[in-house]
Amino acid sequence: MKRLPLTADTVGPVAHGHPWVYPDGVHGRAQVGDAVELVDGRGRPVAWGIFDEGAIAVRILGREPRPIPDHLRLALAAAWRRRRLVGPNTDAFRVCNGEGDGLGGLVVDRYGDVLVLRVYSKAWERHLGTVCDVLLPLTGCRTVFRRYGVGKVDDKAGGETLRGPEPAEALVVQEHGMKLLVRVREGQKTGLFLDQREHRRLVRGWSADRTVVNLFAYNGGFSVAAALGGARRVTSVDIAPAAMDDARENFRLNGLDPAAHDFVATDAFSWPGPPSDLVIVDPPSLTHAKKNDQAARGAYKALHRHVGTYATDLVATSSCTARLPWERWEEAVREGLGGFWSELHRSAEPPDHPVALGHPEGRYLKFALLARRA
Repeated sequence: MKRLPLTADTVGPVAHGHPWVYPDGVHGRAQVGDAVELVDGRGRPVAWGIFDEGAIAVRILGREPRPIPDHLRLALAAAWRRRRLVGPNTDAFRVCNGEGDGLGGLVVDRYGDVLVLRVYSKAWERHLGTVCDVLLPLTGCRTVFRRYGVGKVDDKAGGETLRGPEPAEALVVQEHGMKLLVRVREGQKTGLFLDQREHRRLVRGWSADRTVVNLFAYNGGFSVAAALGGARRVTSVDIAPAAMDDARENFRLNGLDPAAHDFVATDAFSWPGPPSDLVIVDPPSLTHAKKNDQAARGAYKALHRHVGTYATDLVATSSCTARLPWERWEEAVREGLGGFWSELHRSAEPPDHPVALGHPEGRYLKFALLARRA
């Protein structure tokens, strides 16, 4: 294993658990996908990792060096054991969450008996055979499907089946007993927004006898949860007509009549909603660059100003914009809603999306349930 010295100012962050080494933080190079040992200026071991290219030179994998196949077996087995936290009646969840599971740049989601893999680092490409060898017997799944679409890694649409039979165009999975349609070949992310699973369950518990609006509804996961929770009427709003078609199908899958609810294919930012007891706000990320933080804050503020004109009781709001810290997002929401509101609940990533303690950049999801005060 090649030994590479860290710069003096990089030793501390790596020793305290940060999972990335930037190109200017290490002396020397290795082949992409090679294991490397990182040492301080006196040659003492600090950590080891896998050599990458681009904005991240080395992805830290641990303290004690070991062959990458051995590390994959140990890390994936440990991740799988922890997925017991997901709970019963659920066969759609994240199996490996990159840095949080000691495998930075590697994401694997489970949808029934199909595993969908997404690679955010070219370093893993030559090791994907081992990943498949480990995952299939470990999880009992039949298929490993790789989704493309990560710039600087594969940068193309679609995907390919790495092992097992080809996945169906549409799968049906369970989430706390709720059935959801998944399109692993073309859906958002790897098919579903799995990180909102526990928040959908929370919304289900707050929806009885309420009129509910779900903005940026995608395929209606929050909408179905609200309807199953006893909502009188649910309105799903998304700019994509195809997403609204899938939302209707999700209602049918759960024994709900879509004709009893509303599906609106339009821009949620400007839709003039009717007075509603509960409004769910789950927009896409509004910035990917630090220089756009102010614009993102303004967008959240304007969106919630609009929501505040028709939310009569509760707002369940969320952000997946990693670069906007919780305080600034909360400030934008508060200023946008105006008036007097109380926070009933706040939460972030679920247990199947672990975040390394030394990796604050891994924290991105923000969720709050707010109540309008009389």
